[in-house]
This record gives sequence, structure tokens and C-alpha cells, in this order.
Amino acid sequence: MAQLSGMTRRRAILGAAMAAPVFTALVAGFAAAGSAAASVVAGAGAKVGTGGGPTKGAAATPSATPTPVHYPPASVNLVPADGAANVDPSIPVTVTAANGTVTSVQLSGGSAGDETSGTMAAANTTWTSNGTLDIDTSYQLQVQVLGKDGKTVTATSSFSTLKPSSSLGVDSMWPDDGSTVGVGQPIRIRFNNSVSPEYRAGVEKACVVTTTPAVAGAWYWADDDMMDWRPNDFWAVNTKVSVALNLEGVRSGSSRFGVKNHSLAFTVRDTDLRLVVDAKAFRATCYADGSDIRSWPIDTGKPGETFVTWQGTFSVLGKGNPVEMKGNYGPGDTYDDEVAWATQITYSGTYVHAAPWDGGIGHANDDSHGCIHCRTGDAEWFYDQAHVGDVVQVTGTNKTVAVTNGLCDWTLPWAQWLAGSAYGATMNGTPV
Repeated sequence: MAQLSGMTRRRAILGAAMAAPVFTALVAGFAAAGSAAASVVAGAGAKVGTGGGPTKGAAATPSATPTPVHYPPASVNLVPADGAANVDPSIPVTVTAANGTVTSVQLSGGSAGDETSGTMAAANTTWTSNGTLDIDTSYQLQVQVLGKDGKTVTATSSFSTLKPSSSLGVDSMWPDDGSTVGVGQPIRIRFNNSVSPEYRAGVEKACVVTTTPAVAGAWYWADDDMMDWRPNDFWAVNTKVSVALNLEGVRSGSSRFGVKNHSLAFTVRDTDLRLVVDAKAFRATCYADGSDIRSWPIDTGKPGETFVTWQGTFSVLGKGNPVEMKGNYGPGDTYDDEVAWATQITYSGTYVHAAPWDGGIGHANDDSHGCIHCRTGDAEWFYDQAHVGDVVQVTGTNKTVAVTNGLCDWTLPWAQWLAGSAYGATMNGTPV
């Protein structure tokens, strides 16, 4: 070990003496820092007082634990119930869920197993089938419901519809399917049985008229077994019309149901042709698309209740050249004639036709038995222009034609027409 000189030894002792306070200060500083750090850690879980430090003796507040919610299991009610027989096909199938929502419905039946559509409502807690079911048919209903508890419930029902003791069928439909008609052609459906008043709204609802362009119209009960459909005004030219008679399963009496669906479609022709007959003025004027295209003298029925010409709005029913006309109204008033250029407007036998024997055309209504007499050239001209469904309007007499004496639907004002409907006006099947 080297020996320090005296001077060197004094310097070392002095340096050691000076370093001691510095080391002591550093130790104190580290202790203070450690104490402060401990205070921060402690303060993290303690209540802080006004002095900024922890409150002595205070316990930490525990966090709240949520109370679990317990939902009751979902349930579902199906109508008809499983095993039901002789179910009324006109009553909808319904599904009602409790404590959950309906997620899937399948209703199928019939030989083809076709699936029946339905409508969901009430925030997906109810489902109702659309339309009617088929008669004498077995159905299977399967439903799934998602409960509020997150669990899925499945329910099923198998049932069968009744076989009716009496049926509602269609005897005839006008106009012919695929035909082209004039603007005054209504739709007429004649059934094979009468429809009770309390079931007419359901029958009307099932018979949907769809048009392009869309137009509102209504069914009207012309008889207990016959209903007609027309718009308020005449059809627009070139209108496309389709009729769906969704009658199967529709109730029409206490034990009578529709057994078959039917349909037809037709087009309104491209010319709005109307013949306006003024009996008092002895004149007929023909209009095409609103323009007067020809006018000529006429003669109408004899005065008196028997032979006076019907007034009203008629639809052309057909034409014939010639048409045999017979009558026997007593001595001196018997005839059996072949009549040329005859255009028919009523079932009772009213025609617009040629009458070369009538010398009173243009100035006297004294020779016709109710027809509209024209000179041969005028009758031929109108015969060539007229089409089934074109309009003939007769004014100036004292006897109004019945709706059912031909297709005379536009004789009635719209308010009266609607009063004869049980379901009301619709546009493409939707009530308006």
C-alpha cells in the first residue's frame, strides 16, 4: 500500500468530510420521494380530505353488482289448433307470440303443398294468413318464436278445412276473356247461386279488378246472383283490365263456399265512340274521341208505356245483318221481318237499325216498337263503326232502362252505384 504524504493525507480527509453532508442530503431526498410515492398509492384507494391527504379510518366503496333479469319462457298460440277438423276456410289462420317475437311461419297444404302467405304485425308478435284457405284440404303450420330469454320455441299444428254442402260457382263472365271492347263495357259476373247480403263484402273483396292505368271502381249487386264492376266514368281508351275471382274458400251463405277460382282479361279499344240519341229532337249524333263525326235523323218508339224507347246509357251488346224481329200486338200490329244493319243495345230487343218502311224518320215517333229507326245508309254506317262495349245514350223519353236489361250500368249515378256495393270502391284491389 502506498504511503500518502502529509499534504496529500490532509486533502483526502477534507474531501471525505465535505462529501458526507452531500451523501446525507441524497439519502434524505430519496426517503422523502419514497414517502410521497407511498402517499399517492395509498390515496388511490382512500377518501381524500380537504387537506389533500387520505381520510383516516375510511373504507373503500365496493362497486355495485347488477341484478340479473329473469324472463319467462316464450309461448305461442296457433289458430286453428293442432288436430282441428272442418275448419272454416274463410277464417284466417293466426299466430300470436308472448314473451318473444315470431321469426318463422310456414303454412302449407293441398296436393301441391303450396305455401300460404301472411302478414306480420304488432312488432312481429302476430301473424295472419292472407286470403282464404282451400276447401276440403289438409294444412300444416310450423312456427318459430325467439324468446326474450334468447331461447327458440317451435310450435306446430296440423288441421283440415271443411267440405261445403253447397257451392258458389260462376255461370258466366262478361266481357269475353281476351276481347277488345268499347269504353262503356262493364264487368259482369253471374253466379250459380245467390249470395246472402251479409257475405257480399267478402265476395267483392275476393274479386280483384286490376287496371293499367289504375282507376277506382266498385262492384254493384244488380241481383242476388249477379254483380257488375265499373269505374265512375267510362274507361280511358287502351286501358288493360284483368279480373281475378279468388272465390275458393270464400263464404257466400251459411254453408255455401266458393269452390274454384276464375279469371279474365280484356283491353279497351283505342277509340272512344259514343252515339247520343235525342228522342225529342228526332236526331242521333255520333262522337269519336269527343269530336262530332256524323249526325242523322231518327225515329223512336210510339207514344205510350208499351212502345216508348228506353232512355239511359247502354253498352253495345252485338250486331246482326240481318236480324229477325217478330211481334204480335193485336190486329193490325203483327210482324215477322228481317231487319238490316241492326246494332243491339238491350236484352229486351232494342236495336239501332235500318227502317226503310218508316216514313216518319226525322219528324215523328210513330212507327217504332221501341227501336231506334234510321235510314238505311245511316244504320249501315253506324253498324260499321260500332263495337261491343261502345256507348249509346238515349234522352228525351219518360221510361228509364234497368241496369240488367243489357249492360246499362252507367245509367246509374256514381253515388247510387256505390250504395249498391257492400265492400266499396277499390283501386287495383285496395280500398279507396
